[in-house]
Amino acid sequence: MTYGDRIRQRRVALGMNQAELAQRVGVSRNTVAGWETNHSRPDLNSLPVLCATLKISLNAFFGVARRRSEEEARVLELFFSLEEGDRECLTWQMEGLKERRAAQRAEERRYAASAPKTVTLFMNELGAAAGFGGDLGEAQGEKVTLLADRDTERADEVIMVCGRSMEPTFYDGDRVLVQHTREIREGEIGIFLVDQEGYIKEYRKDGLHSHNPEYRTMTFREDQAVRCIGRVIGKLREDQIPTPDQMKQIEQAEEAGEVSP
Repeated sequence: MTYGDRIRQRRVALGMNQAELAQRVGVSRNTVAGWETNHSRPDLNSLPVLCATLKISLNAFFGVARRRSEEEARVLELFFSLEEGDRECLTWQMEGLKERRAAQRAEERRYAASAPKTVTLFMNELGAAAGFGGDLGEAQGEKVTLLADRDTERADEVIMVCGRSMEPTFYDGDRVLVQHTREIREGEIGIFLVDQEGYIKEYRKDGLHSHNPEYRTMTFREDQAVRCIGRVIGKLREDQIPTPDQMKQIEQAEEAGEVSP
């Protein structure tokens, strides 16, 4: 129901014609006709008198079914206690604040929408040894957010390198992107679990090779338990880790439902 419909309905219900309603509210008959045909709306100065004359609350006039809260009632009371000029000034200020907030929210949405695409991987803190075994039997770590690219989208896990046996390809403390698989091709670097100890090595038919010539090739007895954990895609690079500003964008986008982590 429009404002005009509501005014006309209440006027007719109270047995008034347009001229009578206009006289009581203090406006012209043409003004009332304009309201009822939705060509114009009652101004803020006319509303209290109009609602009182039509015996309708402001909530009902605006189509608000719920009761006003104490705060809302207090705001309206204060507003209508002001002089006309002060009400106009306050209305102008509220409209300006509304526009600024709308612009701010629009900018926040644009900012969130520009957030980079991400992937979430498990960061294993136990590490795979490049020389000496590290226990990978029970993974420990946390999930991390990385920027999506060809490598991070293929990876399932991030594992830390421990030791020097894979130098100069990988150094102690490097973190590598690992794609889970039980088999890799000869010449590929993988993560291997040997008697519950993790190693990062290059796979060849004669054993697991180190890139540092100071370390020997690992060979195994038939009774040893050896299995492949995954393929090493490459080293985790700085440009794959979100900057603080990018993380802010990503978090805002997730809150806004713009992207899925």
